[in-house]
Amino acid sequence: MKVETKNIEITNVQFIGDVIMLLTLSNDRSFIVPLNKFNSIATLTSEQRKDYEIIDGENLSFLAINEVFGIHELIGL
Repeated sequence: MKVETKNIEITNVQFIGDVIMLLTLSNDRSFIVPLNKFNSIATLTSEQRKDYEIIDGENLSFLAINEVFGIHELIGL
């Protein structure tokens, strides 16, 4: 499946337990992101996961770690 990400932004981030991150995009699509693919996010506490920032709609950052995750990386493109 080809996903066009031009002009698409991350609009919401939710966590389901300690294993899944759910990304909602501006095109009304949602992506399930297994946290075992992103160890630095998986090791965050539930409180630390709440402290995130969406940067320019295309990147995701957490205050507790010094790493920025791009939309392409997160949805596996």
